[in-house]
Amino acid sequence: MTRTAVALLGGAAAIGTALAAPALASAGPVPDGVYVGTTPEGAPVPLWDGKTITGDTTVNRLLGVNAIPGDVYRAPSIATGADVVHVDYSRLSPAFGAVFHDEMTRDAVNPNRWNGTVYFVGAGQPVVVGGFAITR
Repeated sequence: MTRTAVALLGGAAAIGTALAAPALASAGPVPDGVYVGTTPEGAPVPLWDGKTITGDTTVNRLLGVNAIPGDVYRAPSIATGADVVHVDYSRLSPAFGAVFHDEMTRDAVNPNRWNGTVYFVGAGQPVVVGGFAITR
């Protein structure tokens, strides 16, 4: 493995520790609608506005522009095996999907909020990059 790859993995792990997502619970139904994106604590995320989820697809909104589409489905977590909603970018955004994968579960207190984890998947084993939340 090159020094660059090792540095990227180390950086991803450090970011994941800093932005750790809340514990994932049962996934619940697949979300549907327009959601505002934030950190797990509710703070805005620079550049990222949120996700629009329609049926089995989603698109991220970056600075008000639809970008980075992905497939949405329920399945066991790639990291823990827990029941989660996946946002899989590998088919619709293959370059992004070769590196990142999202998983979400419905918030136990607020049914309009979903808590998520972003994984770096470019090195074979999933590594937590950080957490996010989407709220309707």
